[in-house]
Amino acid sequence: MSEPKPNTPSPPRRPREVFSELWEALKDWFRGLLDLREGLDREGTIVAIRTNKRMQGANAWLLGCSIMIASLGLDLNSPAVIIGAMLVSPLMSPILGIGLGVAINDKNAMFTAMWHFAVAIVIALVTSTFYFFITPFGNLTEEIQSRTSPTFLDGLVAIFGGFAGIISTTRKDKTNAIPGVAIATALMPPLCVTGFGIAEFFELLIDQELQGAERGLALSRAAGIAGGSFYLFFLNSFFIALTTYIIIRLLRFPFKSYVNRREALRNRIITALFSLLVTLPSAFILYKLYLLEQDKQEVGEFVQDFFPQACINYELTGVGPDTNKLILQLLGKRIPEDSIGYYEQLLAGQYELNKPVRLFPMQAEMSMSDVKSSLQEQRQEVFGLLETERRKAEEDRRQREVLEERLIQEQIDSSRVERTLRIAREAFPGDIHHIQYAPFARSYQDTSMTEQQHLFLVKWSNRKGTAANKDRLRGILRVGTDFDTLTVVSY
Repeated sequence: MSEPKPNTPSPPRRPREVFSELWEALKDWFRGLLDLREGLDREGTIVAIRTNKRMQGANAWLLGCSIMIASLGLDLNSPAVIIGAMLVSPLMSPILGIGLGVAINDKNAMFTAMWHFAVAIVIALVTSTFYFFITPFGNLTEEIQSRTSPTFLDGLVAIFGGFAGIISTTRKDKTNAIPGVAIATALMPPLCVTGFGIAEFFELLIDQELQGAERGLALSRAAGIAGGSFYLFFLNSFFIALTTYIIIRLLRFPFKSYVNRREALRNRIITALFSLLVTLPSAFILYKLYLLEQDKQEVGEFVQDFFPQACINYELTGVGPDTNKLILQLLGKRIPEDSIGYYEQLLAGQYELNKPVRLFPMQAEMSMSDVKSSLQEQRQEVFGLLETERRKAEEDRRQREVLEERLIQEQIDSSRVERTLRIAREAFPGDIHHIQYAPFARSYQDTSMTEQQHLFLVKWSNRKGTAANKDRLRGILRVGTDFDTLTVVSY
């Protein structure tokens, strides 16, 4: 019978082994945190995208309603209404279908998705153009203005919206609300703004009031709105399809048909080049907007320096590759034609502008109520100035009267003093060598008051004189001058 072996303690682990195990545990945790394969449904994703990508029947009606709601939100300048339109928009499925068809090499599915995507664009443009053509409002609101100039930042919105859309679609517990809102944020408003630009262009074609250069400028503006917003829509659509392609390949969806390495490399190169061609214009536009924002800050300082009260609004826009246009809406002040060049030189010389600025001053239009309010304010201001001037004149009058009274009193006092000094010299013919009157004002800091003092300087022949002579002289001075208080200094 063998004896049991004694328990031997395990050797201590090295710090390197501990850190290695900790690093592996952290990698496993991050891998689980970012793993998209958890809850993945490949077959369900393909079926869902192929089923919902067709823009017909209920999807077509839902798209038309969502476009109408979004157009109303843009016209009312209401972000809440625009968000409501995104909740019912079925616009994401055809774009996801394009990305899916490219990713799994299913050309038939890709072309079908592209066809229904084109149908969706036509439905959206017809609906939004019809609304903005018949609406009595149709103004260029801030919500519309913000979607006429595509930038690289708008592309980022589309990229992350596309990621949210395709990731949510590939889950087993699918929901259309989250990806629908994420994607519609980048697609719905720009497409409606395109309809706004088209409607405005047709209205200008029908309207015969504008002629010449003004008509051409208005048509160019409407075409720019339509073109810029549609490019923003196309840019966002492309990025959503691109993110769909990336996620589908990362999740290793099976190819429908075999793709060799050469064809796969060619597809990647074509996708990369197309992405670069699409994003470069938006990056250029973003750079121009950055320069324009810098110029707007400088123009704001110019307006504050030279038109702080008269300018009620101003707008800086680009009119060409080398020039910006500054529209000043002035109230109560006009800039003569020969002074416009002077202000343009000030802008070019004293402010750091990226492009020269042409100045277009405009007299602001006022309604009758605005005119009455302005007149009332001016009347109150004039009355206030008159009251201030009246009070100042009254104060000046009172001070003048006080000075006149003081001058008269000083003249009276001066004559009395001269007469009294003559009497004093005659009263002390051999005793007083010299006598002088020295008035001065004494101030009191605690009461901020002043008191007139009367000083008599007496030089006696027998030094300071006798006490009897001093008392007698003080009595003569007090009676002769009629001063309440006086001081006699003998020396």
